[in-house]
Amino acid sequence: MATNRKAEIICVGTELLLGQIVNTNAAWLARELSLLGVHSYYQTVVGDNPGRLAGCIRQAIGRSDIVLLTGGLGPTQDDITMAVAASVAGLPLKLHEPSRAAIADYFQRLGRSQVTSNNWKQAEMPDPCIVMPNSNGTAPGAILETRQDDRTVHLVLLPGPPSEMTVMFREQAAPWLQDQTSARLRHVFVRMIGIGESAAETALSDLIERQNPTLAPYASEGEVVFRITQAVASDEEPDTTQAMLDEVKRRVGQHIYEIGLRTMPEVVRDLLIQNNQTVSYAESCTGGLATEQLTDFPGASRVLRGSLVAYANAVKQELLGVPADLIEREGAVSEACAARMAEGCRHLFATDWAVAITGVAGPDGGSDDKPVGTVWLAVSGPDGTVTQQLRQGGNRARIRRVSALRAHDLLRQQLTR
Repeated sequence: MATNRKAEIICVGTELLLGQIVNTNAAWLARELSLLGVHSYYQTVVGDNPGRLAGCIRQAIGRSDIVLLTGGLGPTQDDITMAVAASVAGLPLKLHEPSRAAIADYFQRLGRSQVTSNNWKQAEMPDPCIVMPNSNGTAPGAILETRQDDRTVHLVLLPGPPSEMTVMFREQAAPWLQDQTSARLRHVFVRMIGIGESAAETALSDLIERQNPTLAPYASEGEVVFRITQAVASDEEPDTTQAMLDEVKRRVGQHIYEIGLRTMPEVVRDLLIQNNQTVSYAESCTGGLATEQLTDFPGASRVLRGSLVAYANAVKQELLGVPADLIEREGAVSEACAARMAEGCRHLFATDWAVAITGVAGPDGGSDDKPVGTVWLAVSGPDGTVTQQLRQGGNRARIRRVSALRAHDLLRQQLTR
């Protein structure tokens, strides 16, 4: 067992090369490998071409101990990864009966008694290999061995759809990978909002330079995430992450909203559940994005009563009760309008809390006094209504995403008062 095994990632799919699908798998896997203490030095994207894929695999085998491949495990003709990987490793493909039965059961649960013959291709597995069943789809994954000079190299084959790949990796590949390295890491994640990345790094620069435990920043839109990591020889070694966490809190604690893995919407959801309270949303420039961020996570139904995309001024007036003369006088992007939207939303959905967002997301529509990036937030609750103005840079997508995130943060602040 190697102390520090070198890994690399190969993402397979012509659609990735053409930009038809964004390659999120590589970034996700790279983060997961770092958390496992596995060094990852190379990433490759290759199309659905047997010769080029085989060349990529051979190159990876020559320089890495573990090669993770995503994509190309499906039933169609261009799904070639399993066959090519087996060929490079010098292993035959054989029908794996448990995988065939799992595929048949999957289609039966969907109410499809007739399974097209090309689906059975997915049950053809290298022999020998470790088969990784797919709990979210039909294509199983595999872990197989090959030799390179005097080294054993492992190929880890994962499906391409992120919903299938992430579950298979965490439940099956990650425990196997952990057994392949003696590295043991303790991680603490610190999530902050209301402070820029450069300001946070400046405040913590001397801590970032330390070697063990280490403090590393992660770029994220609208927030800053730091990871404290301690490398240990055994689980019995004293935990030194707490001392660094205490120092981080001392310096920038007013910006920390979570010590752990929860995102801002998850924190808000849990606070609402804890308080046995409900929330509703009135969104203009974000077009329902804040609501989507909350409903991305299970348990949202316990707290969310409803949401209204009040894009047009007429909707703000007729459904949320914002006076026409207020919009005429102050404008739809104003503190007064945001406050009335939140109050009207709380009344409309009969919730404990209501969140409102109105702004200029661009690229057009700005003015001298309300340039693109001007956004007003409001939260109405049992003790009244609070507002906040944002002035942001960036493109339309960034302005919308950050506005939704900051709206959740404004609600969080009221929930924790």
